[in-house]
Amino acid sequence: MGKYDLCMKEYLQNKQHFADLFNGCCFHGKQVIKAEELQEASESYVENGDSGSIDTKSQSFRDIKMQLGSGMVLQVLAVENQSYVDYGMPVRCMDYDVAEYKRQIREKKQHFQNLLKQLKKKDRLARLAITYAERLSGIRKTDRLHPVYTICLYSGTEPWDGPKKLSDMMTFGLCDEWKELFADYPVRLYCVNEQVDFSHFHTELKELLRAMNCRKDKLKLKELMKDEAYAHLSEDTWQAVAIMTDSARMVTKIKKYKRNEEQGGYDMCQAMEELMQDYWNDGRAEGKAEGKAEGKAEGTRTVVLNMLKRGFRTEEICSLVECDASFVEELRKSIKNA
Repeated sequence: MGKYDLCMKEYLQNKQHFADLFNGCCFHGKQVIKAEELQEASESYVENGDSGSIDTKSQSFRDIKMQLGSGMVLQVLAVENQSYVDYGMPVRCMDYDVAEYKRQIREKKQHFQNLLKQLKKKDRLARLAITYAERLSGIRKTDRLHPVYTICLYSGTEPWDGPKKLSDMMTFGLCDEWKELFADYPVRLYCVNEQVDFSHFHTELKELLRAMNCRKDKLKLKELMKDEAYAHLSEDTWQAVAIMTDSARMVTKIKKYKRNEEQGGYDMCQAMEELMQDYWNDGRAEGKAEGKAEGKAEGTRTVVLNMLKRGFRTEEICSLVECDASFVEELRKSIKNA
């Protein structure tokens, strides 16, 4: 699991954030899911082969799974964190959901077998009430499963050009009737990089998603951090923002930006300002050292290389260093060819 996926997995283990994600993505911000009704239920699934032996190669892992218990109804909610485009995502999500339904079926069958053993000893009439079809099925006619809802949270910076439903992966030919007959399976896909409105979220998940949305644009990210909401972040949100925006070096200085007890939280605004200044100063320092020997042009070259390695875009570099875009692109190619 990559650093982005691991970061989001840890962050969404927080039930407040998890509930906020589902409420924002599925219910337009309406508070349908309450954090106090969630119960951690993450686990791996292992399918049995025909011989009954366990095949470890068929093991699959949910990123995050929680059970929502509201009254007498139980729902199963899951999140798959995705930092790159997966062209098999519909099948992958379907596989996870089917594995969960199979797990529930196994529980029902085990319960049914235990019931039969009890009735065999105690109640012959009740045993006779169990139908032949129920015995063959291994579950009761009245048994019901808990529905599963999965969100695929895409945190990558490239546009999602993969399938968004199972039918996107199919070839139906020229016969429309076959396509109409097909039982489709859509993916509940939420692409952070495609969003412009995050008002449906009501916890600090909102600040994290907004920051992730600016990951490729350092100047836009710097402007975002001027928002007062980033001046009082909790420690876990601070760390998540730092990792998901490729600013992990801030994590080592987190204590420096802790506000007093009255103000509370951690100041990401100040941290981002200093981080951007550090990037600039690092480049200028390297450029100055080499510039003494090779002149001003070589110093500029070093500054631009330094900024390219740190993810700055061409227009950002041209604005800050005051150089031509062609010069920047030439250096970008030299890095790729190195």
